[in-house]
Amino acid sequence: MPPSADVCVLLPTLNESATIVDVIRAYQEAGFNNILVVDGGSGDDTRELSQEAGAAVITQSGEGKGQAIREAVGQIEADYVLMADADMTYRAEDAERMLEPLLVGDFEHVIGNRFADMEPGAMTKLNRIGNRLINRGFQFIHGEDYRDILSGYRAFRTDSFEQLTLSADGFGIETEMAVECAKNGVKTEVVPITLPGATGRLLDEPSPDQGRRDHLPGALPESQKQATRCSTLVALASCRPSLALDWPRSSSSGGSATTSATRSSQSGRRRRSSSGSSY
Repeated sequence: MPPSADVCVLLPTLNESATIVDVIRAYQEAGFNNILVVDGGSGDDTRELSQEAGAAVITQSGEGKGQAIREAVGQIEADYVLMADADMTYRAEDAERMLEPLLVGDFEHVIGNRFADMEPGAMTKLNRIGNRLINRGFQFIHGEDYRDILSGYRAFRTDSFEQLTLSADGFGIETEMAVECAKNGVKTEVVPITLPGATGRLLDEPSPDQGRRDHLPGALPESQKQATRCSTLVALASCRPSLALDWPRSSSSGGSATTSATRSSQSGRRRRSSSGSSY
């Protein structure tokens, strides 16, 4: 990866004190010092631990992973964003592979394909089948084979994010991003990543405040995250035809209208300078 690459690692969090330091250190060891934690109001030491580990920390103003990502990207001045979970679902070792199509090629959005190297115990058989059906359905509707549209490991050019009309507040944000990339002709690449098995990452357990936490990473086991993302895809395909079905195919990268929430978050973006990020 070129040393001048202007990359911000974005980590949405909620009650991730058990893993956040290890995740931050892993990306630092991989050469990333610009790390932004967007926290959903953790009741543990997530924010304090993140700051002590060297990450910049902001507290999101709303709720949900989707809202957190939209708000955070609106404050990022780096040219590229690497988006991951803070519960050790994804590996920092795959970061360079995720970013290469952006830095070396002319792609604008990258999806990490978990099925390329899925370790034993990483996903149940039922979830694997469900994911494949969802991906085939997406390909049929949108004519794009992204292979793993529910993957939460993403890399993208910050300016390309502004082309996406996003409104999902929860885990449906990944599905919505895939839909919007296809809809707006955002040049997208899919790269193989490793999805660690049950022994390679911390698995979340239900907690007394599960009802309050079911909208952010760290709150749900991977199987429930997948169910949430899948239900969002169904909603996009059946209830929101303007996003899923009724759109003209276009290869242009012209901007589309953004939602008021996206415009609000982006209005606070300071003009990026060629010298790098503000973190």
